[in-house]
Amino acid sequence: MLGLWSMAAQLRACHCRACLRATRTAARQVTTSATGTASNPRRRKVLASDVFTACYSAIMATAAVIDAGRKDRRRRELDRKIAEAKSRLACLLEESAGRDLAKLTESPYPDVPYSRPLEKADVLNDICKLDADFLRDLQQKRKDRLIAAQHVRTMLGLSWNPTLPETRKTTLAKCEEVVMAEKGRNLDRREPQTETHMAKITDMVTDLVDRLMAEAWWSSEIEAPGSHPALNSPDSASTMIRMLRSDGYPSYAHPDLDPAATIEQRERLNDVNVSILSDWVPPLRERYAAKICYNFLVCGVPPGIQNYNMLILGFSLLGEHNLSQAVVDSFLYLSHMKPSEATYLCLLHHYRLKGDIVGFQGVIKRMFGYDPRGIGLMRRTADYVERRPELQAWAATQDVAVVSGHYVQRAPFTHNVAEAMMEGLIDFGMLREGAKLLAVCLREQWTISKDLLWRLFHSCLTLLDTTAAKLVVRALLDNIDQASLLLLGPDPVGPGSVRQLRHLLNIWQATVLPGNESTQEQGPQVGNLTGEVEKAKLNHLAAAVWIREAWHHTSMMCWWLRRAERKLSDHSVPLLERLDMVLSVLNFAAERPRLELEKSEHIQRVAKMDWLMAQTVSMDFHIRSAETVICKALAKQMPRQLQTRSHFKSTIPLEQRISRALLYTTPGTVEYHVATLFNLSNELELQIKRALINALPKTYAQGLQQTQNDSGDVSFGRIVAYFKHYLAGLKDLQTKEAETASRPDPFARLFEALPKPISFWKRKAASAAPSPGHIGW
Repeated sequence: MLGLWSMAAQLRACHCRACLRATRTAARQVTTSATGTASNPRRRKVLASDVFTACYSAIMATAAVIDAGRKDRRRRELDRKIAEAKSRLACLLEESAGRDLAKLTESPYPDVPYSRPLEKADVLNDICKLDADFLRDLQQKRKDRLIAAQHVRTMLGLSWNPTLPETRKTTLAKCEEVVMAEKGRNLDRREPQTETHMAKITDMVTDLVDRLMAEAWWSSEIEAPGSHPALNSPDSASTMIRMLRSDGYPSYAHPDLDPAATIEQRERLNDVNVSILSDWVPPLRERYAAKICYNFLVCGVPPGIQNYNMLILGFSLLGEHNLSQAVVDSFLYLSHMKPSEATYLCLLHHYRLKGDIVGFQGVIKRMFGYDPRGIGLMRRTADYVERRPELQAWAATQDVAVVSGHYVQRAPFTHNVAEAMMEGLIDFGMLREGAKLLAVCLREQWTISKDLLWRLFHSCLTLLDTTAAKLVVRALLDNIDQASLLLLGPDPVGPGSVRQLRHLLNIWQATVLPGNESTQEQGPQVGNLTGEVEKAKLNHLAAAVWIREAWHHTSMMCWWLRRAERKLSDHSVPLLERLDMVLSVLNFAAERPRLELEKSEHIQRVAKMDWLMAQTVSMDFHIRSAETVICKALAKQMPRQLQTRSHFKSTIPLEQRISRALLYTTPGTVEYHVATLFNLSNELELQIKRALINALPKTYAQGLQQTQNDSGDVSFGRIVAYFKHYLAGLKDLQTKEAETASRPDPFARLFEALPKPISFWKRKAASAAPSPGHIGW
């Protein structure tokens, strides 16, 4: 036991000489107290080590108590600060030039354009169902909208008046990468199988060559009339191509005879065409087009889909849209080649750069099963599929659409295709459809191009498209994790896009009517949307925007401070001049957040004004519609002869028109007596109509019934005309019967001579025509 006490004492002390002596002394004290208590009760002399040990222990205990109290106070202070920071987010935003975001977090959850997250089928259906006439007028509507937005900014005296972003080649770089990636790959080709197929391919290439030469000649003729030989001239490039075809070209070998050689020759064809396109000169386009046609004719194998892709992309990049359209038409209407992802991208970019919105929509329809012609993957009629079990399995396992009695295989919806579609929608001004497509891309967890996001945000702000802004913000809220990665991830969007998103949030918050919160809370169908979860998402998005803005301003402030430090350290400049430069730099850096906040508030004010003007126009339309309905209802109470145009004239106050119409239904007034007389006249006219119609035969009555108007009435003049026609026919019938009765009957004497019992054989004279059947009215 004594050994344990000694070991415990040594473990709790350090290993200096004083502590070791103290532990040994403590062990001896325990031994002495255990053995000497009964035998030797005298006290041991207190040593200096004992006093040192007692003082050291008291000091350490006091320090531990003081340190524990200080840590506890520090812990309580940190907890208080954390709780205060959590409860004062709006105040923090207010103090950091974020009053607009603070109002957003305090405002009710605004109305939403749709009630559930969008699916891919919803977005494609919204794009493909648009009418062609509506799409053609879209550019003019976009210009009118831009003028209206600029008018609102000018009316409010705001200097910020941006323009729409120009058409860019944002996703064309990705398209070039996809096209070049097909080099050396053995694509899933669809080669000819019979001699008939080879003959059709030869005709297809011949038609393409003729079309390219004709389009090249006409384009040069439009630019410089008469500056080059005629199309049928012996010196023209078209004549040389025709001479080459007369020599037996094209003469293609079957691609499946040597697949490796086929791939090599098609790659070689692409390389030569790319070198020709790189040296392209627009005034000499006919000569360069002849070189490309020559390569197509003398190639040993028929061109493949990769050759078509290269030509479409090359001509589109050069701006030769007529030539690229010739290649597109050859692929869509004459070829049976199987398209690849590069084909879809080239087709979309061709129509986008050409500015053909109807063609752009047509490609989307063919790609995703809204056109029975399809895009060239696989297409079968419905009755043929029903007779073949293997085709039924194909329809059940593949992404197939049934349209107009055909089974059409859809193209794959990939990341690159989605970005190409989004860029086209932005260029054509279909911002709402582009915002919906953004929601689908975020849901698929695809990384969207930063330039595409900036262009979408900027277009929404420039046109003040409130609905598109709401759709963009709703897309981010439905996919808040992806939105957080866009703002705070390892590869975030630029500060310009963050500012644009901040403005979109302000536009969304500005379009909330006062008192809209209670209305939304009572709605049963939007209760889930306005719940705590959606509100938390909105606060999360606002906080992420503020964090990103604060980080950007902090980085800019550090840069300005380093610049000020460099200015101060430059001793070649006088001190006062250096101080002035530093003060100007710091003032500009401090003024920047205030300017950004002022711009946000200006945009919010403009959006509010524009939205209120739109609501005013909408309410005016609904008020006029309601007035028209009321006037029509009152007009039914008036005689038809007393209804005038002034009753429906919008310039006359509605109260005056209503009071005038009510006079005809108020007893004792002159108008009431006049209306009574007209009602009696109408009743008499109705009775006369019924009498005349009841007097007509059934066939005439049925004819009149087919001529009645929407209210079931027949005009009095038409009834009289039918009755005159019936009387004229009846008169002719009576005349014919009279002529027949005046003739002598050759059997009259015979009937007279007959005895009485058989006098029933005597024929009675027809005194009158049989009465025809009648029909009631």
